[in-house]
Amino acid sequence: MSNQNKKFKILLGCLFYREFTGSEMYVYEVAKSLKELGHDVSIISPNVNGPLNYITQNLGIRVFNFQQIPVQEKFDIIHTQHYPVTEELLKHFSNTPFISSIHSEVLSLENPIVSEKIIKYIAIRPQIKTYITSNFDIDEKNVEIIYNPIDQNRFNLEETITTNSVLFVGTLDYLREKTIFDILNHTKTTNQEFWLVGKNHSTYLPQLLKHPHFRYFTDTREVEKFTKSCGETAGILLGRTTIEGWMCGKKGWIYDVDSRGEIISKNLHEIPNDVEKFYSKNVINQVVKLYHEITK
Repeated sequence: MSNQNKKFKILLGCLFYREFTGSEMYVYEVAKSLKELGHDVSIISPNVNGPLNYITQNLGIRVFNFQQIPVQEKFDIIHTQHYPVTEELLKHFSNTPFISSIHSEVLSLENPIVSEKIIKYIAIRPQIKTYITSNFDIDEKNVEIIYNPIDQNRFNLEETITTNSVLFVGTLDYLREKTIFDILNHTKTTNQEFWLVGKNHSTYLPQLLKHPHFRYFTDTREVEKFTKSCGETAGILLGRTTIEGWMCGKKGWIYDVDSRGEIISKNLHEIPNDVEKFYSKNVINQVVKLYHEITK
């Protein structure tokens, strides 16, 4: 078997693996795509009691919690996200090469751990690479920009329609509060509907529900139904919703925010000409290429 055809045994670590949020879906898409390519992949998280866990195990992918860290197993690669999870796994797998994906430049739990055991870092957008190389002792050559993997079989131009609406997908929390209310006011002014899909971890949902143009839906695995039906998307930073919208032919508002959720800027972004770089199959090829590099 040539080195390029080598099948790896990989442990993916993350802080939460329960719901359909950004980093959780990232881990799910990476794991699913790796398994489809024939790799042996498992997931570990201290928080696994939720629907995403069950969906994943039904695919034949093992999911561990932190009460059952598989220290007796030999993995080729540990691919982690989130500071506390990376920190813990480094203690248990000292002889295994690590890759760490960084998902945000505004949340401290996403900050990288600087360790000689971490051979490569993945930044899911260019701004994250700038942030971690500027603020931590990490060499640019050890950071690869590899975008969020999005399932092109779910998010595409098939059966799309355009309605007079703006779609925001994300947890209702402090980080997104000011953005959500800005979208609420914007859509009221433009006579658009505002669709918000996500789990509520806030106290401000009742205020939103007072507005007749606002529609709330709890988090769902089938978010593409909304993406294919909206007029535009909106999201903080360059996240999954924007990319999923582009792949469905929808423009996207991107709000740049700081760690308190204060809005730094907002812009409506046209659909890029190279959306295929976000396809899961293309993203996972880049990830596997990194695996080969660090295990030479």
